[in-house]
Amino acid sequence: MVEKEILVTNPSGLHTRPAKKIVDAARAYASEITIAKGDREGSAKNLIKLMKLGITMGNTIVVRCEGPDETEALSGLAGLIAGLSE
Repeated sequence: MVEKEILVTNPSGLHTRPAKKIVDAARAYASEITIAKGDREGSAKNLIKLMKLGITMGNTIVVRCEGPDETEALSGLAGLIAGLSE
């Protein structure tokens, strides 16, 4: 398992549109991918679970990946989240 802390810098946080981008990207990987905010976590492949985390600008989240392509998944999602600007 690999994980990385990421500071959310998107001014509107992870509302529906950017969350959907994350879900679509996560579904391209075979690994199990979770995103945690504080003591709550949800699958990055499930839009509703991701939205329930209530991630806003300035939150630090942890992306965890476990599986055959975990390194690629973590790198891809970390870059996507860091680059969100809508």
